[in-house]
Amino acid sequence: MNFPPNRDKGALYPPFAKILDQLESLLADVKLPYFMFEGFRSFERQEYLYSLGRTAPGKIVTNAKPGQSLHFYGLAADFVPDGCPEKPGIQWSWQEPIDLNADGFNDWKQFADLARGLGLDAGFYWPKFTDPPHVQMHCGLDWRLAKELREEGGLTRVWMYADEWLMDATWP
Repeated sequence: MNFPPNRDKGALYPPFAKILDQLESLLADVKLPYFMFEGFRSFERQEYLYSLGRTAPGKIVTNAKPGQSLHFYGLAADFVPDGCPEKPGIQWSWQEPIDLNADGFNDWKQFADLARGLGLDAGFYWPKFTDPPHVQMHCGLDWRLAKELREEGGLTRVWMYADEWLMDATWP
């Protein structure tokens, strides 16, 4: 069964959703047609994505098993450029390098730099497995701690921890 991506920012940690709004505004300012493809990801959706190229037909798209991504905790989102403006809807594009705004710079790097400027982690810069569409607000959490907190008190507990971290952290 296919589980569609969740594009509802209301399902994300609220301070993260606000930063994504800021990111979208910056992207518009530099004329980069990037859009949030997916935010919050259910356990079932992550299980489905992890199965692709392993136990289900398709290409491997993630190395994260269910619960091992900050998507599951409302703290991550994937953005994609609209790679095909003549077709309706957002068209996933992984072209590298791309220059949709014709400024001579790699759009994925520009996207990542804008996200980092807002205090987000950008998968473009990850050392082992780059993930250009991915941005996240770690709030002092990795997936292991987030999982432990979610088991203690659900998503509310994860977001309470994030709130406490934001109060103590210099952001960004």
